[in-house]
Amino acid sequence: MGFLKRMMAAVGVGGARVDARVNSTSVRIGEAVSGVVVIQGGSVDQRIERINLGIATRYRHEDSYLTHQLSKQPVVPGFDLRPGETREFPFSVPVPHNTPLSLPGTQVWLATDADIAGAADPGDQDHLQILPSREQETLIGAAQRLGFQLASSEVEYHHGHIVQELAFRPPYGQYRISEIEMMMLPSGGGLDVMLEVDRRATGMAALFTSEFEQRGRWHLSAGTLAQGQDAVARELEARIRALM
Repeated sequence: MGFLKRMMAAVGVGGARVDARVNSTSVRIGEAVSGVVVIQGGSVDQRIERINLGIATRYRHEDSYLTHQLSKQPVVPGFDLRPGETREFPFSVPVPHNTPLSLPGTQVWLATDADIAGAADPGDQDHLQILPSREQETLIGAAQRLGFQLASSEVEYHHGHIVQELAFRPPYGQYRISEIEMMMLPSGGGLDVMLEVDRRATGMAALFTSEFEQRGRWHLSAGTLAQGQDAVARELEARIRALM
């Protein structure tokens, strides 16, 4: 009977169960997800080599979506777990700065996996609500003060990094553009901003294409961000007009 139980536990039946219980599923970029990992023993003795936690997401690649682990760290060292025994371990996992914001079509979760000697991984997933950092929130708010409305977002994989592109539609009848797109990367206490302006084609050019794309990059300093949304809005508008 003991042999059968060990064989069943090796494929996940009657083995240890792992559950990450998060204090709050809403967290800002740059802060940390905290909680407790609960390990419940199964029907046999098992050796838990380690418990790993990290932040994961999905990104678009051609016509499909792929899973990407943004971070992973061991939070529980090895120990022996007796049948029916329950162990709890507190954890705190930082949210990486390149974590996508939780917007329609974007999924981010706390990924839990367990290395258990001779057994299947009884992993766990807890979906998170990722909020912008204070700096990102200021820039997004500045765009909205100019009348731009968030239209969509896309998570992509570029040169080994996950990036999220936010698309904003302009206020009706203004700017002669169809939309702007922004990527925001933390840098030196401020933000490096990749800005793309999709400008409507006019005149003869309209016979061949409906719009042109102009791209620019600038550093939005911590000092400007500290002045608030109005100051950032003025700088953003100047950057948009320079690319029109």
